[in-house]
Amino acid sequence: MRAPETSLYARLLGADWERLPELVRRMHVEGRARGHFTIRRGPGLLAALVGWLCRFPPAGEDIPTRLVVQREGEGQRWERAFGPHALATRQHVWPGQRLVEWLGPVACVFHLRPEGPGLRYEQVGAWLRLGPWNLPLPRLLSPRIEAWVTAESPEGMRVQVRIGAALVGALLSYEGRISPEEAP
Repeated sequence: MRAPETSLYARLLGADWERLPELVRRMHVEGRARGHFTIRRGPGLLAALVGWLCRFPPAGEDIPTRLVVQREGEGQRWERAFGPHALATRQHVWPGQRLVEWLGPVACVFHLRPEGPGLRYEQVGAWLRLGPWNLPLPRLLSPRIEAWVTAESPEGMRVQVRIGAALVGALLSYEGRISPEEAP
């Protein structure tokens, strides 16, 4: 594990970094975790099409899940595996001390806020990368993400993520418990 002061999340949260439980801080520096998640996909043909285009994992109960967080330059790479289905994103600092998470050409920008024994991601915008340009997406076309991570014990955290869009409604949600594992 790298020193907390060098981590992406420590830089973004400043003094609030120390308010987070140690387990949450450890997983947001670098780490590996395993658990089981419930995955729900949004109803309807349009939600299915968007889910397919975004390569979202299929719905299911008690899906074995693995998370790997790795430092990548000044940012991080988050690799999630829901059963055999992989979903990787990159996270960096966005202007205004915000977190940006890239999935392909779409960027979602978040304000991070400690909440209870965990961390809340409050989405404040979305952007589309077209070549060298980043274009803000209007709310009507923007994905909307709500996410929380909560330390439940010294050994595990609960993760909740909901993704939707104004024109489509619910697209994907996943929720479950993960526990850190030792690096190989």
